[in-house]
Amino acid sequence: MADGQKSPATHVVYIIIIIVLLVVVAGEYFYFHNKQQSAMMAANHPAMNGQMMPPGKGKDGINMAMMAVKPPPLSDQQNQQLTEGTSKSTTQKTFNITAGNFYFVPNKITVNKGDKVTFNVTNAGGVHDLVINELGIKTPVAKTATTETYTFSASKTGSFVYYCSVPGHRQKGMWGTLTVQ
Repeated sequence: MADGQKSPATHVVYIIIIIVLLVVVAGEYFYFHNKQQSAMMAANHPAMNGQMMPPGKGKDGINMAMMAVKPPPLSDQQNQQLTEGTSKSTTQKTFNITAGNFYFVPNKITVNKGDKVTFNVTNAGGVHDLVINELGIKTPVAKTATTETYTFSASKTGSFVYYCSVPGHRQKGMWGTLTVQ
């Protein structure tokens, strides 16, 4: 070979180095781009109500650690509220409802027709709301450790399903029954 010329083997080595560098750069771009897209999707997802997901909680930022949690037992106050729900001595009824992944506690409430009913829905984890289609009830979506209050008049008798309208939650068991007698 003449002076200053490189051997064909040297050219192959340069080409391999360039290919490896391109693969590494492309891999990093796609990794960080997808991570940023997932965070943006979670922030803009209606069920997330603008919340950013903690890093590493889920592949898409939405399905994070949404594992079913065992519902807590009824508190003494909740038991008392349920007992007073059918009482005729007052028409003002308040129920403290705990919402978690994927339950409502209590999940069976009975009141009298004409009662003014207040639901205080406290979110124990995740994002949840409470909906009763037949009565036109829909609380705002509550973030973890917040309470949403909704007051309505129990104007018609019957059994009405209340549920969380966040996609997939009702199907996972997040529903209960309001009976108006």
